[in-house]
Amino acid sequence: MHRIEEDVLVTKTLTVIGGFTPPDGSITKAKIPAGAGVEASKLEHQHALHYVQADGADVADAVAPIHVARAAGTILALEVACLDAPSGAGADPKHFHVDLKKSTVGAPAPATVLTAAVDYVNGTPDATVLAGAVASAALADGDILVVDVDAVGADGVQGQGLVVTVTVRENAD
Repeated sequence: MHRIEEDVLVTKTLTVIGGFTPPDGSITKAKIPAGAGVEASKLEHQHALHYVQADGADVADAVAPIHVARAAGTILALEVACLDAPSGAGADPKHFHVDLKKSTVGAPAPATVLTAAVDYVNGTPDATVLAGAVASAALADGDILVVDVDAVGADGVQGQGLVVTVTVRENAD
C-alpha cells in the first residue's frame, strides 16, 4: 500500500476499488448535488401530521390516533389553530383543550407528552396559532401519537374549524 502525504488534485474521475471511507463530517450537504438520488433509508424523515375538525361545526371531544412511528425519533412541535375561536360571555365560557399523547408498545393507554394541554380559551383571536410545550419528545419505533380534544364550557359559542399540526422527525431505519 502507498501513502500520499500531500494534497492531491484529481481533474477527472476518481475510481476507488475496495471501498472509500471519508473522514466523519467531510461530506456536507453542500457537497451532495441536487438530484443525487440519496435513498430514503439514509435520511431523517420529517413529517407534518394534521388533525382537523371542519369549519361550520363546533369543536367536539375527540381521541384520534394520527401516527405510528416507523423508527426512533423526536416530537418537534405541536401547533393548534381555530378559524373561528370560542367567544361569548358567561360564568362557564366555552373553550377547548388539545393534548398530544403517546402510546408505547405494550402500553395502550396513552400518556401526555406535553407540559400541559393547549387551552384555546374564549376570547382568543380567530385563527391564532398556539404552540404546545413538548416535555417528552422521544419516539420509539411503534409508538402511536394521539390527539386528544376536550370541548368544555356551557356559555357562549364554541370554536369551529380546528386544525392541529404535530411535527416529528424520525431516523432512517
